[in-house]
Amino acid sequence: MIGELPQGQFGAEELRQVGVTDDAVAQIARGVVPTRSLTAAKQQDDPNSPYQVVATWNDNTGRALAMRWGSASWGWLKVSNKHNLTTAAARTTTKHPESRVVESPSAIRYRTPVHRVECSPGGIACRVVETKTVRVIANPIRLTDGEAKGVITAYCEGVTWCPNWVKNAVNA
Repeated sequence: MIGELPQGQFGAEELRQVGVTDDAVAQIARGVVPTRSLTAAKQQDDPNSPYQVVATWNDNTGRALAMRWGSASWGWLKVSNKHNLTTAAARTTTKHPESRVVESPSAIRYRTPVHRVECSPGGIACRVVETKTVRVIANPIRLTDGEAKGVITAYCEGVTWCPNWVKNAVNA
């Protein structure tokens, strides 16, 4: 949120004093996370807003997903900065998963193995030399902007930082 907020605890009503619309205050009071209408147009146009949509697509079953800017704990910033993956990697994993499990109404887990293949000169003999499984956790619940909350995280199982070969392989 842009602007100064009251210090310590404060009520949703006090948000009006920093430019939050009446509609957004009502949503906050009901426990709904407002997105585009949270503050004035300056907030809506801010590409660094955690709820700013970076990309949208449908998974392998046609369910709408999104990648949002996020923060250090979810979304594109976490996927990119903590796990060395991209929006394209998350999209590929959700479109072509080896497995897709609905863990709860707010969490779908996708898993896709990615293989590093080395070939002899001329490509006569090739072999898989390493496999990493990419996991994506996505929240399909739509927020007030009509888009899914989307990708919470995407990472290589067993490591924090995915090798570049994984990112490059699933960026298609």
